[in-house]
Amino acid sequence: MWIFGGNKRRQFEQLARPLVKPLYQTALRLTRQKERAEDLTQDTLVRAYERFHLFTPGTNFRAWLFTILTHLYLNDCERASRRPSLVSVSKGDDDSEEWDFPSTNTQDNPEAALLTNLLPERLQEALDALPEEYRVAVILVDIEEMNYQEAATALGIPIGTVRSRVSRGRGILRKLLTTITHLMLL
Repeated sequence: MWIFGGNKRRQFEQLARPLVKPLYQTALRLTRQKERAEDLTQDTLVRAYERFHLFTPGTNFRAWLFTILTHLYLNDCERASRRPSLVSVSKGDDDSEEWDFPSTNTQDNPEAALLTNLLPERLQEALDALPEEYRVAVILVDIEEMNYQEAATALGIPIGTVRSRVSRGRGILRKLLTTITHLMLL
């Protein structure tokens, strides 16, 4: 166990840097928009850094970070449902350090192409068609490989609800994939 002290930034970076790409990929699956995913990832990292003193050393940092991501995403969805969409323009930041996100141009970045194509197109279409509550649960458990307890914590719901949503989401996915496959054969 370490002591935060004056090394807070360095310690945070050591823990967070390897998780930036997985965090971004999850944000991309949730938002389905590259710009929103980048913003969500950045907001998650900023929020996590601001609250790093609340992180308990020795516990699962990945789960803690993905919990923040999930809460920010769900809060954003809730806010968006209560008001019309607004476009905001922000002025450039000062000399703060930038975090690297996977390139959106997959021709210049083979790693980004691989990450983008991890889910076959039909599966991604079916996943996108899931109702939001099931889609988020399935992404966290089946794609991000969180256990049910971690997903329950991230979503702020009981573990039984997570199990139920994942089960129902998988069932809907099976039906959607069967339908899509059947239509392709016609």
